[in-house]
Amino acid sequence: MTDWLKYIGLFLLVMFLQVMLLDNLHWLGLIHPFVYIWAILLLPIELPRWMQMFIGAAIGGLMDLNAHTPGVHMAACVMIAYLRPLLVASYVQDIQRMKGAITIKTLSPGNYLQLLAIIVVVHHSLVFFLEAFTFRHFGYTLLQILLSGVLSFAFILMFEYLRKNT
Repeated sequence: MTDWLKYIGLFLLVMFLQVMLLDNLHWLGLIHPFVYIWAILLLPIELPRWMQMFIGAAIGGLMDLNAHTPGVHMAACVMIAYLRPLLVASYVQDIQRMKGAITIKTLSPGNYLQLLAIIVVVHHSLVFFLEAFTFRHFGYTLLQILLSGVLSFAFILMFEYLRKNT
């Protein structure tokens, strides 16, 4: 039970930081950090996939309400929640024995960085391509994905190391 309380507290903190601070940072109109996806990455591995996708939809829906983007964040969050168990299984030999959240402690640092990079790229690609809804400015959209992804990756990694050390 205390694990769930910790997760809910961490989720509320991440959502607060995303909404109150990071959503207001739009450098050059290109960089939009999305650290709320860390909450999906941290979900316990033993949760059924439908529950992970439901939580992803709820998180994405909250972000859509805040950002006034109907369904964009929800679609991206459901996709990464769907892909997460498949990706984790490719990095973990005995997935049945693994319990708890996906962290840098439960995976090796190299595997965690790869998993995080894939999750960030998939999420950001979906968000920015769905927002643009055209390939007319393909280069600009790719630049948004790259710059926002790098900053999101750095923030999530920083939060993970802060969480690990506390």
